[in-house]
Amino acid sequence: MSNINKPMVVPELDVRPPIEGWMRLSEDMQQTLALLTAYCANKRVVLKASESGVLNVASAQIKDIVHYTRDGIDEELTGGDIPCTECLVMGHPDNTDKIWVRPYTTATVDNSWPLAAGEAMGFTLDNLKQLNMFIAVDGETLIVAYTR
Repeated sequence: MSNINKPMVVPELDVRPPIEGWMRLSEDMQQTLALLTAYCANKRVVLKASESGVLNVASAQIKDIVHYTRDGIDEELTGGDIPCTECLVMGHPDNTDKIWVRPYTTATVDNSWPLAAGEAMGFTLDNLKQLNMFIAVDGETLIVAYTR
């Protein structure tokens, strides 16, 4: 068995009494904890699963929905400085032309995914500022739902 000399603060585990100082963990317990926790934003977090053992990692909750509309000046837009995990982008149902989207690089008609009115696509991003869009027609709108 190994000794752990740093308390593992994982509030979701609700360990009673709280872990202080040295603690001995068997190898099977170490492996179990390693498989059931993750590290995010400088802290350990518990990965959640269904009763049958399916990890709940594929469907994050929507944090907000934002609209990006061309205002006659900017054709190339990026999302705002908003931390996220994923986003779903959709051409507004009233659009008359395509909107071109892509992550990380300036979007053009030659390097991006086209979205007609009502069409949608998902991206995994860390921040909406990584989402690039090219809106060719004034007044056209891209709808973005993002998770956090």
